[in-house]
Amino acid sequence: MDKKNINLQDEKLKELFSGTKIKADEKLKFRIMQQIETEKNLIPKKSPSSRPIVKNMLSIFGIMYALIALVGLALYTKGGESALNSLTFFLPVILICCVCSVFWMLSNYDDYRRSRQKGK
Repeated sequence: MDKKNINLQDEKLKELFSGTKIKADEKLKFRIMQQIETEKNLIPKKSPSSRPIVKNMLSIFGIMYALIALVGLALYTKGGESALNSLTFFLPVILICCVCSVFWMLSNYDDYRRSRQKGK
């Protein structure tokens, strides 16, 4: 069989089947589309957080390390290398680390709380 004969038979079959199709009513189409849109609106949308956790973490801990470097530099210029191994260096470093960690924890909790309120 050649291609023209096959195409001619396909067209005849399409014509035969086109008369047997049951077409949906416009009201039914409208109701189906309305149901789809309603279901889309009921699905909770994920909103991006205002500040990503990693960006927040890098900024807070970047400031923490900068403060530790400043304390270390100040003590090194005053007391030399032995001052960096003393308690006068470790206490401020521990305090700075604790304060920055608590601030990071509170800012993450606040972002979490705000995202939950937006979802409701």
